[in-house]
Order: sequence, then C-alpha cells, then structure tokens
Amino acid sequence: MGDHPNRGPMMTRVCWQLVEILSLMLHPDERQAVRGDLVESGATGSQALRDVLGLVVRRQAIPWTHWRPWLTLASLVVPLGMLLSVVSKSTADGSAVYVWMYANNWKWDDLGNAGFWYVFVETVFLVFKWYLALACWSWTSGFVLGSISPRMIQTNGVLFFLMLLFGALVGAPRYFAYVWPFRHGANGPVFSLVFYRETFPLIVLALLVVGPSLWGIRQGERTERLRPLLRQVLWIAAIATLPAMVIQNPELSVFLKVFRRREIWGAWQIWLLQLVVYWPVAYLVASAIGRHRRRRMASI
Repeated sequence: MGDHPNRGPMMTRVCWQLVEILSLMLHPDERQAVRGDLVESGATGSQALRDVLGLVVRRQAIPWTHWRPWLTLASLVVPLGMLLSVVSKSTADGSAVYVWMYANNWKWDDLGNAGFWYVFVETVFLVFKWYLALACWSWTSGFVLGSISPRMIQTNGVLFFLMLLFGALVGAPRYFAYVWPFRHGANGPVFSLVFYRETFPLIVLALLVVGPSLWGIRQGERTERLRPLLRQVLWIAAIATLPAMVIQNPELSVFLKVFRRREIWGAWQIWLLQLVVYWPVAYLVASAIGRHRRRRMASI
C-alpha cells in the first residue's frame, strides 16, 4: 500500500525522519539491518514508520517483563523527575524577578551609577550560583540513571524527559498552588506577564534540567569502563548530592517532610554537602584533561 497521494512528499519526508529517530532506539547492528531491509523492500514512508515503530515497541517491551525496570521507574525516574521539576520551577521564578528587574526596568542613567554595577554583579553571581546548582543536580540525576541501567538509557531518558515535562506542566504548578498559594506576593507585576509566568520556566527546564540530565545519563553509561575505586567515589558523590538538593531547597519541605534548621546549616558537614553538589564540574574538567593528555600522548 503506497502513501496517500494527498499527503505529498512532505508527509513522506516526515515519516522517514521519524523512522530515523525511532531506529536510534535499536541496537546498532539491528539498526543497520532494518535500514537495509527497508531499502531493499522499497517500503513507503508510512509502511517503514509502522514497521520500525512495531519493532521498537517489541524490543523496548522485553525488559519490562522483569522487576528491575519497574523499580528504577518507581524509585528514581518518577521521584527525581518531580523533585527537579519543583526545584526548576522555584529557580525560574526566583531568577525571573531579577531578569524582569534588569531587562524591563533599567535606565540609561543607571549605567553611570557605581552602585548599580555593584548590585548587578552581585545579582549575576547569585543567579549563576542557582543555575549552576540546578544544572549539577540535573546532571547527577541523569548520571545515577545511566549508571544503574546502562542497557536502558534510551528508554529511561525518554521516560525521564516525559516525567520532567509532566512535572513542569502539571506537577510543580499544582504542588506550589497547594503548599504556597501566595508565593508570588509582591512580585505580582512580574508574573502577570505570560513570558515570566509560563515561558521562562520552560526555558530554564530545557536548558538547565533536560539538557544536563540527558548528558549525565550518557556519562553514567560510561562508568563501567572506569576503575572500581573511581566508580565508588563517583557514586558516593552522586548519592550525597541528592539529599543536598532537598536540604538546600526549603520548598521541598512539605514534599519530603524535611525542614531547614539554623543549627543544621551551621555544621561543617552540611557545608561539605553543599560543596559536593558541584562535583560534576570537577569530574567533567578532569575527564576533559585526561582526554587531552591521551590525544597528546597518541600524537607523539
């Protein structure tokens, strides 16, 4: 059966693009074989899409006959997706006030004011710290997922992305509406704008949560090649980062029944826990240096 004539070449190209995307979820050897079979059979775009989709569904369904994928879904994908969605929403709303303040209310006269620049630099550093922490939490969450189930990184990546999207669109707004109904308060003029209320949180989610978490999943898959001692050190850092995310974000207190206390924040253990959050930066820098040295040695 050929493609419907009214669909035209545009629909055919879309179908083949979807075939290429779906085939990435197959093993490389099987992927090449499937592509070869489709070319030899002369299948149309819609037929190829139907066949590849059916094959991918069958292949992806096999692991779910065991208990481990379900445990990963219930203990990591769902809770981490919801936690990151809440933290991402809180970070976006907090930084939106500063973005609005400088983007919508600055004046040319402010550029000659030393006090303006002092506060501006201080604000940039504060917001950068928030964003870096969020990106590190996201990267670590993906790293844990990739390390635990390297054979299912594609499936877990898709499920994690869907969980983040659900959390951003449904979970986080409902959560804040329940635990903090008047959280915007005096910042009402900021969030009366659709961009800061709806669009900006999605931008933060895409750039600082989805991207780093998928990157972390890929990096976590490669931990099997590392030495056992290094792998254990990375796992300790990753495990310590997850409770740090809860401790450093009081908006999660109702969600997990964890409350911020002054006497706890004064302890050196909590200071160290805050510092551990940024371990992905050190890991990525060390990995880049190691790759550079190996390339340099190979070229000699």
